[in-house]
Amino acid sequence: MKRLLFYSILILLVATDLSAQRSRKKGLKELGAPYFSVSAPGYPTETVDFARLDVYVRVPYDAIQFIKKGDKFEAKYEVAITLLDKDDDQIERQIKEFESITSYFTSTVSPREGDLSAQSFKLSPGKYTCIVEVTDKDTHKTGRRKMKVDLTRMGKEGAISDLILLNPNNKGEDYPMGLPVIPPRTFENDSTVHIYYEARLPKGTESLFVRLLSVGDEVLEEDTIDVSDKAMFTKDIIERELAATVSSRFKLELSLEKETDKDEDGVISELVIQNLWRGMTAFVNDLDDAIEQLRYIAYSDEMKKLNRSKEDKKEDNFRTFWANRDPTPDTPKNELMDEYYRRIQYSNEKFGTWQEGWKTAMGMIFILFGPPDDIEVNMYGRDGRHYQRWTYFKISRSFTFVDYNGFGEYELMEPYVSPYGSRWR
Repeated sequence: MKRLLFYSILILLVATDLSAQRSRKKGLKELGAPYFSVSAPGYPTETVDFARLDVYVRVPYDAIQFIKKGDKFEAKYEVAITLLDKDDDQIERQIKEFESITSYFTSTVSPREGDLSAQSFKLSPGKYTCIVEVTDKDTHKTGRRKMKVDLTRMGKEGAISDLILLNPNNKGEDYPMGLPVIPPRTFENDSTVHIYYEARLPKGTESLFVRLLSVGDEVLEEDTIDVSDKAMFTKDIIERELAATVSSRFKLELSLEKETDKDEDGVISELVIQNLWRGMTAFVNDLDDAIEQLRYIAYSDEMKKLNRSKEDKKEDNFRTFWANRDPTPDTPKNELMDEYYRRIQYSNEKFGTWQEGWKTAMGMIFILFGPPDDIEVNMYGRDGRHYQRWTYFKISRSFTFVDYNGFGEYELMEPYVSPYGSRWR
């Protein structure tokens, strides 16, 4: 019975996601919009008057609409990057169009294959807001990400850029040292990390200091880099073997001083890297959060076991939970896990109000059933409230949401209890 239940939810998770490529929707334009990853590292230049901002955008192939043309599949999309100053006035905007072509249908629905683009900006050191929009040229839907960028420290005499994880085994014309890994993550067969940096070194600098830390700032390893023969402005790659004690997330820190207090005026840069084990998904950043988010599909006794796990056993128990539900255990990827947490991430971005998006009524339905086949919006009842109806043709089911308070916090008119969620068995 347990296996049957989870194969049923797998069908809902995967089938509704694939069909969303061609589903018909009304209103709520952002629902089903392209999702993507962004990194916006800042760099010092040879002068303290300017800094460089590189904005990397990675668009996975399953996030955009491919059209079959002849024996190939093609997709077109647009990336728009807007920069705002501290007063929220627009100071820069760049728009570029991209075309992706593949010969394999399996690539068009793959979250691991995709395109990486980069756009650069020359700015004065300071604080900015970066808005990235990716528009699918076929569906005309737009995904949007907004982030704060602080380039203030690039205006100091001594400055170290933000750090970028590279894949030296995947090089290109624009990336001779290796393709940037966005978001930064390693896999279980990776024994070494390659970190790119740029630095403007104060006169007389002889060493840079490297530390490998846990996310709790426990020092795992530390070393020095001899820069006595380097020019004042230097570019280089840090190559470090991963410590045996590295867990699912770790940090690499680079600084001018051996002992640096982040609360003080030290020159320091750090990069948090996610270390993915076999079957792990890139959409999980915090183990405790990931466990809490299982409440829609985990039995009560499973949730109790996970929540009561000792810290040194919690990760193993979490892995076991998903290994027991892996539809393809002979492959590195756990499709059910990947899709489940991808939908949670999407729900957090689209449905968040005073609480996280995955906890809302819309978030729960989206996580369990995926993008609806049809959406009716702005249905006004006699009470003047806003309504939305989501319809799923495959399961002959509709869900109606109502905004009771007028602040966009939609609730289900008829409560829904997941047949897969936390319950006794």
